[in-house]
Amino acid sequence: MPLINNISTFISGQSKIASKGAILSEETIGKLLALGIDIDSITSESQAKKIIDEEQKKKTSKTNDEENQTSQTESENLYNDIKNLARKLGINISKSENIEDILDKISAKLESLQDNSYNSNLNVFQSELDILKRQFKNLYAGESSILSAMDLLSQNNRAVLGI
Repeated sequence: MPLINNISTFISGQSKIASKGAILSEETIGKLLALGIDIDSITSESQAKKIIDEEQKKKTSKTNDEENQTSQTESENLYNDIKNLARKLGINISKSENIEDILDKISAKLESLQDNSYNSNLNVFQSELDILKRQFKNLYAGESSILSAMDLLSQNNRAVLGI
């Protein structure tokens, strides 16, 4: 359906070109229409290009903000899930504790529960912990890979430059 709307918008834009005396190039008009900008308000090619650049910058910055927000939300969700598991097991968590410390506390608690074996949900808690550990590893594995690659690159540069 969006394709049909783009085509009809393009066709209506072409009729507007004819009525405006073709002040704007077809490429510029196509970009303006794709961005949803009314071409009747544009008086020159340079004005149109400035507006196109501004709109594209807005879309780019909005996309970057959404990506940052998504990754932050992922880590926050993981942190909340880990804290919830700790609460289920009766572990008190302070706000300053990091994820690794909490995971260690949960593991220790599950080991002590295995020794006593009075909890029937022990396997459920253990599998939930394993899932959360995998999510944590996957979330931060990409960052460590990038840092490792940058370290190797810097060592290579030092060797090449004789530093």
